[in-house]
Amino acid sequence: MESFFRNLTEQVICSICLETYKKPKIISCFHTFCCDCLQKHATKSQRNGKFRCPECQAEIELPEGNRFHNLPASFFHNRLLSLLAVRESGHGTSITCGNCKKTSQSNVHYCFDCFRFMCLDCLNAHEVMSTDFGGHKVMPVKDFQDQDYEALLKQQHFCSKKFHEKQIKRFFCLQCQSSICNICIITDHQNHKVDLIDNMAENEKGNITANAALVRERRTDLKKVLRQIEETELNLERNVASAKAKVIQAAEHMIAQIREREKEAIASLETTRVTRLESINSSKAATDSLVKQMDQVVEFAENLSQRSSSSDVMENKDNLRQKFIELREIEFPIHHDTSFIKFVPSSMEDLKLGIVFSEGMDPDQFNLEGLDQTLQAGVKAEFLLSPKVGGYSTRMDLKEEIEITVEPMEDVTDVMVCDGESGKLVLIFTPKAPGAYNIEVKISGNKLQTSPFTVLAVPREIVVVGELDLKLSNGEELQRPFRIAVNTKEEMAITDISGHCIFLFDKKGTFLRKIGGQGEIAGKFHHPHGLAFVSDNDILVADSSNHRIQQTDVCRGKCVKSFGKYGRAKGEFAKTSDVYLDEELRVVVTEESNHRVQIMSLEGETMKIFGNEGPEKLDKPTSCISYKDRFLVCDGGNNCIKVFGQSGTFLNKIGKQGDQDGQFNWPLGIHLDHSENLFVCDCNNNRVQQFSIDGRFTGKSASCLAYPTGIATTPDGRILVACRDKVYILN
Repeated sequence: MESFFRNLTEQVICSICLETYKKPKIISCFHTFCCDCLQKHATKSQRNGKFRCPECQAEIELPEGNRFHNLPASFFHNRLLSLLAVRESGHGTSITCGNCKKTSQSNVHYCFDCFRFMCLDCLNAHEVMSTDFGGHKVMPVKDFQDQDYEALLKQQHFCSKKFHEKQIKRFFCLQCQSSICNICIITDHQNHKVDLIDNMAENEKGNITANAALVRERRTDLKKVLRQIEETELNLERNVASAKAKVIQAAEHMIAQIREREKEAIASLETTRVTRLESINSSKAATDSLVKQMDQVVEFAENLSQRSSSSDVMENKDNLRQKFIELREIEFPIHHDTSFIKFVPSSMEDLKLGIVFSEGMDPDQFNLEGLDQTLQAGVKAEFLLSPKVGGYSTRMDLKEEIEITVEPMEDVTDVMVCDGESGKLVLIFTPKAPGAYNIEVKISGNKLQTSPFTVLAVPREIVVVGELDLKLSNGEELQRPFRIAVNTKEEMAITDISGHCIFLFDKKGTFLRKIGGQGEIAGKFHHPHGLAFVSDNDILVADSSNHRIQQTDVCRGKCVKSFGKYGRAKGEFAKTSDVYLDEELRVVVTEESNHRVQIMSLEGETMKIFGNEGPEKLDKPTSCISYKDRFLVCDGGNNCIKVFGQSGTFLNKIGKQGDQDGQFNWPLGIHLDHSENLFVCDCNNNRVQQFSIDGRFTGKSASCLAYPTGIATTPDGRILVACRDKVYILN
């Protein structure tokens, strides 16, 4: 209330004239304006007997006969005006006495029981009649506080009936539904049921407050609608701006293409011009040569016959006759060249930048299937979006209208919309870790009815779905499969650590060839461990007990090159346990006995060494891969995965020794699939574990896998695991 009185002036300003109210009138939407202002506004703007409120734009009917003075007076604002006059009066020198109607020239008092302002004379009379007015609260106006102004604002009305003007309306007639004074009860409302107006008002305040609360709730809902409308407006502006940008981009692209066609057409014309001119100039030169020869012969003949001696004539006659015959019989140069060339512009009638769609798809015409499924971390999740019968027209590419947002965004990958069967669309994403995912789907910027919704992802249960049926030729035997690599043709290379060779199979498991055998010469192996394809035809092999890396042509089975020897210096190795080719075509060599990783070029030049120094140095590392700016190393002796930066600086580690989820007992093989699932062969725990790239445990194999040592994934999504004597297919 204090702030209300502090801003009292603002409460009595007409929003039309921006001045203090003069004869404030209230209209049906409960907004208040000056009577004259309202009349001018309504008369000027009315249409069909109705005008709009200047504040809320509600449609209001004109008062009967355009008599705006008959509109209800705003009693509240009239009170505020009176209150403002009292506040601005300073010491009350401009206030009219409620008894004698004179404007006081000195201090004015107010009786809170009589509800009247009093000049000093009337105040003295009020005090003389103490028997009637004893105990009344009387205060100088100049001493008013906020609570006094509030009491003044709530003062009861005086009766408007003749001869009752000094009586306060303290009662309410229930039959007449009007406020009355005590005299009215006797004169006009005998036998009517009446009650104290304060009692009636107190009861009514409860109804008013309850109804106001209901309206306030409705207002809250309406504000939500307003926010949606404003959001639609904002999205409209954003979409129009985006569409305009695309129009400009399309136009610029078209202009660029037209300019390119212009260059091509000009170049074609120029080529034609040069080619034809070469031919024309050749014909012209040949013709000109003949003309000059004939001119010369004619001139010579004329000089001979007219200006030479008889002996000269006789000596040259035969040669001249021969030349005449030659020139008469010579064929003229054939001229087939034409000057015709013309450019005919293409019709511009069908030239289109694109199509503007002003109406999007209606999300209510689509169903989303799969909301009740439980997802698995690291496994692609699919939801089917299907149109209801007759739901949408194919005039637009529906995929372009779909927006899918999955939270938390940092824990999802492979978010996409793909074509499905029977006109359906497939909404796809892969959750990286277990947990709840909130999904919102929009079509043409509007939410689907079931959106947003929440689905739960649980740790992945990696199951064995079969064994790789390796069809070996007669006499061949895969003794101890150790590591696996797959190329883009889905051909599989498997190292046989006991057979000291490599077996190559096609994607169906059909044996293609065997490479190597035990030995130390180039092309032979001794306990080959890890391997990595350089291309579909060339493969790098960690020839472990020969302490080297060999690059082999798998088609010919020949060694292309070899680098490394036993030792501890740069470019030297001690038991190469794995080899990996990163995105920058750097060769990553893991050395189990030197307890380090070497980063090398394809030519075998050492670029970096790490892992063999510091408090987190490696102990018998078994495998290493790279991901963006990190190296992830299976640290066998320390039973964890260690993460190093590009410079070789230790960053963090994943797991520790044990058999619980996320723990290891001799981690041996490591692999990262396209969905950023990190698979680790937890060898002595006889399982494969799955982690997110940031090290969170996300799943494991559901059954026992005997001594898993190598793992790879195929382009079709199969997980291949090399175990003691088998290669399993997991999913």
